Amino acid sequence: MGRRETEATRRRRAELARYRQGPNGKWESNAKKAIARRAKQKSWRIGPLLASCRAKKAAQDASNLKAARRLAQALRTVADEASLQGLISELDSLSVNAKLLRRTLIPKLLREVSPQFPQLKSKVSPLIAKWRSIFVRETAAKEQKQGSPAREQGATLPIMRRPQRSSSSSSSSSSSSSSRSSSCRVSSPRLLGPCF
Repeated sequence: MGRRETEATRRRRAELARYRQGPNGKWESNAKKAIARRAKQKSWRIGPLLASCRAKKAAQDASNLKAARRLAQALRTVADEASLQGLISELDSLSVNAKLLRRTLIPKLLREVSPQFPQLKSKVSPLIAKWRSIFVRETAAKEQKQGSPAREQGATLPIMRRPQRSSSSSSSSSSSSSSRSSSCRVSSPRLLGPCF
């Protein structure tokens, strides 16, 4: 009398049989087996390579987050213009993404601190604009990937118009100004979130 086969053994045998079969459930020739074997041999290193890339990216993101939190704490306690200028150069070299900006709220902190030092406005504004574009681009890409209708960065918002005056000269000037104002593009506030 033979040994009884457990359910786990039966499942494992079925899995191995499927693994040895072709995509259509059966091998049609040894040539097709050889092609599949060659493809498998060429791509066997891709899995570990992708895993190591993911691990490196996760480690880099963690170190960037740690540095961003340290800089955010320094921003809260900034006292003079020279220290803020040093922080701005460090913040500019920091690699950021939308998740980091949302978790640390660095743009909001920098925007709150910068009015105390108006001489540095020319350095603060481009940095915040760069972060905003990164945040909007990544958030829109994430929404589009999830399948929800993503709002583009250049989405137009409804504009309140002034009531028109009765004179013909003012109506022509107001029509030109309304056409200019309707062409203004504003990024969607929903995409910016609380960090700006």
